[in-house]
Amino acid sequence: RRQRQMCIRDRVRAYALLAANVFALTAAFGVLSRSAQIDTLTSSMEILSTTGGTYIKGLAKDMQIASGGAIDLAQSFRQVSLAASAGLNTSEIEGLTQVAKGAAISLGRDLPDAMDRIFRGAIKLEPEILDEIGLFIRVDEAAQKYADSNNKVASSLSQAEKRQGFLNEILEQGKNKF
Repeated sequence: RRQRQMCIRDRVRAYALLAANVFALTAAFGVLSRSAQIDTLTSSMEILSTTGGTYIKGLAKDMQIASGGAIDLAQSFRQVSLAASAGLNTSEIEGLTQVAKGAAISLGRDLPDAMDRIFRGAIKLEPEILDEIGLFIRVDEAAQKYADSNNKVASSLSQAEKRQGFLNEILEQGKNKF
């Protein structure tokens, strides 16, 4: 009977050791997988920087630093690549980052969520996304203001000009509000 209890204890220990090793291997695989994703993002950013003329890798690192470490490099790469592919320039990306940081602090939200909402709202011209973060901007009003400041008629604005007017309003309202 005693020998049987020792055998059961040995099996329990062996299963516990096996489970611990499986958990450790799974965690190690996760780390390596995330590292590979960052390497892939880095390579992609270098290619995009070469073709787009903006040093995205440096801008992503600057964005991460500006966030006070609240976002990781992978999140920063995603935001910068999205913004750069939409045609935003460095100062606009930096401005949106500052608005997102101010909104996150003012509203007690996490910065990655605030950045995602600000950048998606600006790029897709979606005021509803911005409403959720406290910026109330209307596409038509922003277009009219942009047209007025450029001596144009709002109905004659191109989609790019409407987007620029909308972006200008986000930056202005965000700066004033946050």
